[in-house]
Amino acid sequence: MLYITGEDKEKVLIVRAMREAGFDSISVHQDMEINEMDALVICDYFQALRVKAEYDLVIYDDVNSFPIHKKPEMQQLIGFIFPKCRKVIAYSFETVFMGMEVIEVPMAGRSGFVSEPRILETRLNLEEFVPTSVYEYLLWFVFEKKKVLFLTSNKKVKKKVARFLSKIDESLENSIYDVDEIGTMKMKELCKDESRAHIFITDDLDDYVDVESNLEIIIHGSDSSRYSYRELLFFCLRSGYYDEINGEVIMLCQSVTRDMEKTREMARHFNKVLWDEGFE
Repeated sequence: MLYITGEDKEKVLIVRAMREAGFDSISVHQDMEINEMDALVICDYFQALRVKAEYDLVIYDDVNSFPIHKKPEMQQLIGFIFPKCRKVIAYSFETVFMGMEVIEVPMAGRSGFVSEPRILETRLNLEEFVPTSVYEYLLWFVFEKKKVLFLTSNKKVKKKVARFLSKIDESLENSIYDVDEIGTMKMKELCKDESRAHIFITDDLDDYVDVESNLEIIIHGSDSSRYSYRELLFFCLRSGYYDEINGEVIMLCQSVTRDMEKTREMARHFNKVLWDEGFE
């Protein structure tokens, strides 16, 4: 079996599960050249372009890591691999190929409900200001001792936002952390502290991946071209990944994009499927 994933090779979920079940014929690859002799071969997107062996089953996991590759890239890779295998499963939060069998599966181990994003539209220059509505959310998150991921479009905006928030309310200053300054290891450590709120400001889309905690997520400038519906939906899924109480996902923008609308539609669809299946 060939398993294609963008997960950190040290933390691939299926590897952990298979080894716990006593299955050891697994090869996990860090380099471009891969060993295809084991029963389960783990590789990433670019390594998969170099496979030579034939497989009984190929699984493309588009769910358990940040969606770097777009849907057409997925289709291209699966089309390339298809002649080398008997069956392909695309594990994704959207239909990859039309006319194929689609099975909708709720997330295991929890209710699986997805955070439906709140869209806040403003005429303010988002490179200079944070609207009052977002400031009020931050005050509430601080009061509730929440962990907040505040995403900005670039480092320049990140510094301006941090400076603006500290200036308008000194009480926020002790809760604000620039992830570039403290590092992701310190971020993980701080998230274990339940006694106070933490607001992590970053422009890096994967700084939070290893944080084992639900997050309140504010996407500052969600109408930026860097965000397609795939990235935005991943934030909605990630905000409630670790326990039953989902975090908020707030999309702050100057104009609502089609990708933002599609994200909200898809989140609502997933939740409707869960309601129809009897989850509460």
